Amino acid sequence: MTSQGLIVGGEQIGRSTEQFVAVLKYAVVPESAWNSAAFKSNDVEQILAVADPRAVEIVGAMINDYRPHEFGGLPELVDNIALRKGVIDAMGAICSGGIDADYAEAVVGVPPTVGYLKNLEVLWTPGAGTGKGVLPGDLPFLPPDASWERLPSRSPWVGQAFVQKQDTKLSDALADIDPFRGECAGAFQLAIMSGCLNALGAEKVDALETAFGPAFLGIWSLPEVKTGRLTFTAASRFLTQLHDIPKDYERGSVLAVPGDYIYFQNKDDYPKLSPTGGWRGENCVYMGQDALGGPHYSGMGLAWKTEFALRMFLANAYFTDCNAQYLSDRRAGETPGSPPVIIEDRQAQVRFTKRAIMRYPDIPNDPTPKFSVPGVGPDFSDAEVELRLSQLGKRTDDGKGFVLENQNFGLVLNEFQISQSDLYPPSKSVIGTAELDVALGEWQFSFVPNTPGVTHLSLDDEVDVLAAKMPSRT
Repeated sequence: MTSQGLIVGGEQIGRSTEQFVAVLKYAVVPESAWNSAAFKSNDVEQILAVADPRAVEIVGAMINDYRPHEFGGLPELVDNIALRKGVIDAMGAICSGGIDADYAEAVVGVPPTVGYLKNLEVLWTPGAGTGKGVLPGDLPFLPPDASWERLPSRSPWVGQAFVQKQDTKLSDALADIDPFRGECAGAFQLAIMSGCLNALGAEKVDALETAFGPAFLGIWSLPEVKTGRLTFTAASRFLTQLHDIPKDYERGSVLAVPGDYIYFQNKDDYPKLSPTGGWRGENCVYMGQDALGGPHYSGMGLAWKTEFALRMFLANAYFTDCNAQYLSDRRAGETPGSPPVIIEDRQAQVRFTKRAIMRYPDIPNDPTPKFSVPGVGPDFSDAEVELRLSQLGKRTDDGKGFVLENQNFGLVLNEFQISQSDLYPPSKSVIGTAELDVALGEWQFSFVPNTPGVTHLSLDDEVDVLAAKMPSRT
C-alpha cells in the first residue's frame, strides 16, 4: 500500500488533468451540475467553475498529505468529503451559536447539560458571580423526556460526560442537544456525530449504536465489561490513524485535511499549576485555509483561529491561570513573593501534538461492546478529602487545589478508597491519553503518568495527582 496521498480503487491519484477529468471531477462537482456544459467540457478550468470549493480543497489536501487516504471506489471518497464538510459545519455551528454550546462553569453556576434546559426558564441572577447560579432552581438532571443522561456523580459541578439513553435512537438523540454545556472534547464528539447525521443520514448514524454501543459525549474510551480493556466510544471511532505530530513541524504549515482532528496543547506543566483551569489544550477541527492560504482551526470557545492565534490565547491563559497569587499580589499593590511562571519558548512549548484522520468507521460483525460505566466514587466528606490531600501533597498557588507528586497510583487509590471502576479518561485531554479522572464529591482528581509515552496506567505506575475543588452552589 502507498504510504501517503490519495488512493482510489487502488490507483494513486495525483494532479494530472487526465485523473482529474476521469475521477476527481465526479467527487468535487455536485451531481446536480453533471449535465452542465462546463462539466462535460473536460476543461479543468470550466469544471472548477462549477465545483464545490471545499471539496476541491479537501481532495487537494489528501493528494498532498503525508498520510494515506485510501478508498475502494469513488462513492467512498464522495461520502468522506460529505462527512468532513458535515463535521466542519457542525463545529462552525457550535462556535457561532447555531448549536447552543458553551463550557459548563461552576463559578457562575452553569451546570453540565445536554438538552435538559429547553423547557426551563433560565435567569441571570445577581448572585451568579458567587456561584449561586443562573438557574431559578435545581436542575433536573433526569427529566423524563431527556435523550441523554449524565454519568453518575454526587456533585452537579464535577463530571461533564453524558451517555445516550437506552430507549432513544442516536439519530433522535442528536436532535435533542440544545443547550450543550460541557468541555471541548464533548463538543468535538458532538460535531462528529451531528456532522455525520447531516451529511450521511440517520441510517449511518444509527448503525454506530448497533456496532459500538451507546454514544458518549465527553468520554473518549471506557473499559469493556468482559475484558476490562479500554475501548473507543462511537465518536472516537471516526478518528483514524491517530499519531503524534513531530515537535519540529513547520509552524503555521498545513498539517491536516479539512475535517481532521488536531490537538493543540498548552505548556506541559499547566495542569499541575492550574488544576481547575480549562485550557490545558484544545480539541480542534481543521477547518481549512483562508483566502491567503493560512490554515484555520476551530474548537469550542476558539473559532476559526490560526495556529498563531491559538498559541497566543493558550499562552495568555497559561499566564493568567498559573499565576493566581502573583497577579493577586500585584492587583493589591503588594510585592509578589516570587516571580511569575512563564512560557519560555512559545513555539516549542505551546503547539500541536496529535492528529487523527476523519473517516466513517468500518462496521464490524462483532458483538456490540458493553461498557463499564464509572460509578460515583467513595462517600467521603469534602472536608475529609481535603485533609488527606493536605497530608500527602501541597496546595496549588491559586488555593483551589492540591498537587501530589511522584505517587504510587495503587497506593493513592487505596488511600482514597477509589475503585478502578470509578475512573474514566478526562474530557479535557487529547484522545488516547493515559490520564484518568474521578469525582469525589466536590473534588475532581486527575491521575497523570510520570513516564512519557505511557498509554495505560497500571497500579504500580508513578503518577502526579491533581485535585481541584469545584465551587459550591450553596
